[in-house]
Amino acid sequence: MTASAEFVNHNRRIDCEPGETLLRAGLRAGLSLPYECASGGCGSCRAQLLEGSVESLWPDATGLTDRDRRRGNRILMCQSVPTEDCRLKAPVLGEEPAAPEPVPRKMSAVLRRREMLTEDTALFVLGFDEPVDYLPGQFMLLESADGIRRAYSMAHPAGEIGSTDIEFIIRAKPGGAGSRWLFEHLASGDDLLVEGPYGRAYARHDSDRPVVSIAGGTGLAPVLAITDRVLSQGKCPQLDFYFGVRRGTDLVVIERLEKLAAMGARVTLSVQEPADDLTVPANMTVRPGLVIDAVAQDWDDLSGHDIYLAGPAGMVDAALRALLRERSALADRVFFDRFIA
Repeated sequence: MTASAEFVNHNRRIDCEPGETLLRAGLRAGLSLPYECASGGCGSCRAQLLEGSVESLWPDATGLTDRDRRRGNRILMCQSVPTEDCRLKAPVLGEEPAAPEPVPRKMSAVLRRREMLTEDTALFVLGFDEPVDYLPGQFMLLESADGIRRAYSMAHPAGEIGSTDIEFIIRAKPGGAGSRWLFEHLASGDDLLVEGPYGRAYARHDSDRPVVSIAGGTGLAPVLAITDRVLSQGKCPQLDFYFGVRRGTDLVVIERLEKLAAMGARVTLSVQEPADDLTVPANMTVRPGLVIDAVAQDWDDLSGHDIYLAGPAGMVDAALRALLRERSALADRVFFDRFIA
């Protein structure tokens, strides 16, 4: 059924399409709504339901605390589909988006190819019926026929590998329902639903500041897309790219990193457990240890830089503390994508 939602803090009432979440409906209507993961894990899109009712796509979403649940009227906009007309109190985004953001929508896609890069990481190529617009660094929600929804970032700028194909670099999570679907059940030629794009940690078009890009694990995907776009624009005076992994065998898509180095980026690979026989192209540097330690060794003051950061939540949180507290990075010039397990 079609329902309307009144966002009292925004002085707007909007129509929600059948099955549409409040977050997607609000973004489609141009509301400045805060969110981060768009998949129920972070709690950034928490709101207060004042009237009406909603269906929760994930009743046990980790983005709601026990206190939220006791209050009874706290919801996550990204997981809430209105079942009748409703009123809600939702925060207003503190700043306007840095660029016109493509409106999230639901689309059909087909798995064109899945290529294993390591024992637990694969490159997925999805094909769409028409070109898909998104900003480098944004992500999509991939959805199975039985409602499993997982967020993954695009690994290249829009249109780079073909106008209707999109690549994702995805790591399997042991025991994860989403991983079982993607790695064991989804086959080439199978259809799936895709919703997006989402995300605000995208490449900025208004800056000519030097850039530091930092990726941990499969956080490589959005940082690759961002870095590729920044270098292609030709405004950045210097770009330093840091990629951190646990083992040398986790270093994937080296040819993409070689391309960045050829475009002028200084590429540093941080390997926590380097093997004696680890070799990489001559235009890259390898260091043992954590990726944020490599950044800290190279920079005393990052106040003049734009910083793009993506990876597991623990890694991103540790990096943010180090960058903001110890290396003078400016909070409004650090753009990060925290992967919620």
